[in-house]
Amino acid sequence: MPGKILLAHPETTTATPLYQVLRDQGYHILRASGLPEAEHLLRQSPDLLLLDGSLLRDEPVEHWQALAESCRHQDVACILFGAVDGLPAPEGFAENWLEEVINRPDDTREVLFKVAAQLTIRRLTYEAALAHKQLLEKQRQLEEYQRSAAEIQNALLPANLPEIAELEIAWRFVPCEQVGGDLFNLTRLTEDTVLAYILDVSGHGIPAAMVTVSVTQSLSPQSGRLVRRPLDKPPYFRLLSPAEVLQRLEREYPLERFDKLFTISYLLINIRSGLVHYSNAGHPPPLLVRRDGSFRALDAGGSVIGTGCSGPFEEETLQLEPGDRLFLYSDGVTEHGGPQQEMFGQQRLFQKLAANRRRTLDAACNHMVEALISYGQTQAFRDDVTLLGIEYRGQDLLSNRICPEAIPEGS
Repeated sequence: MPGKILLAHPETTTATPLYQVLRDQGYHILRASGLPEAEHLLRQSPDLLLLDGSLLRDEPVEHWQALAESCRHQDVACILFGAVDGLPAPEGFAENWLEEVINRPDDTREVLFKVAAQLTIRRLTYEAALAHKQLLEKQRQLEEYQRSAAEIQNALLPANLPEIAELEIAWRFVPCEQVGGDLFNLTRLTEDTVLAYILDVSGHGIPAAMVTVSVTQSLSPQSGRLVRRPLDKPPYFRLLSPAEVLQRLEREYPLERFDKLFTISYLLINIRSGLVHYSNAGHPPPLLVRRDGSFRALDAGGSVIGTGCSGPFEEETLQLEPGDRLFLYSDGVTEHGGPQQEMFGQQRLFQKLAANRRRTLDAACNHMVEALISYGQTQAFRDDVTLLGIEYRGQDLLSNRICPEAIPEGS
């Protein structure tokens, strides 16, 4: 698109041919007969100043110095034309101002080429500055977006897990730079039954955080919408089995509605009997570490939530003995990369946690995070690192081996 050009030349000379050439190309021309007038017309924001060199020779130095300062201030490039030999060149004369010289103003090709080149540079410079400004604004919005997502995620993390005499509980959460969708919780559903789960929503930022909020509310003991079913007689409810809960989550959170998938491990623990019911939906399997150091993955379950074809979900029941430990974790643990990009891996995680069985549960969780940091060396966590440890302390299992009321139907 043709630009606006300020043409400054003395009244005693004729710049009509130059003026006409530029007009024929569609440029809008402002004309000034002296440097003070040219400085005044700069207020109309021309794209380019074409300046007759004789003005610099004939007018006081302070006039062209003022013009140069105005051009620099308003970011208007200057092309000098005409007889330019012998012009004064005090310090700072051409700095950020004089961009080009037209040696032959009567050469139409030279004039049009150099004018078009300077206008193109100005346009590209403006577009680059605008793009940079927009990029900074996008970055600011992204940072605010990430802060908001982090606040949502932090608000959902349990500030204090319940104190349960039969259980020892420890957890570690290390967020990555991009806020993920990790969340876990451990809460008492009945006097004898504790619910523990860990979930990971696909993606990052506020969309993942909002799905996490919704799932958390669905699994809240207060609402009880997905964790229990009302009955007409005492105790007026039945706890749904883990497989039933996951099947309900699959129906409640289809991909076409939320545009997110998520994985989850869901456990019900009877704190009196030590009986555990669990099921997984695509989540890394929890780890059972026995008191004697043996361990195994708890891998019963099905695929991720949201695909529309998950289930039926397998469910398993297992018996805890005093001193046995359960560990729930996110894939940010197993997928943490070392210097050679080799992942930490599930087997290494299991071996580390089993080897730390003689440490306190809290110390074992601490040591696990330290091992991850050491393994990665300078590698930052690319995903949230979440680890929840549960140790069963138990009580008199001989007289109270199984509490039937805590066993969900259908298990």
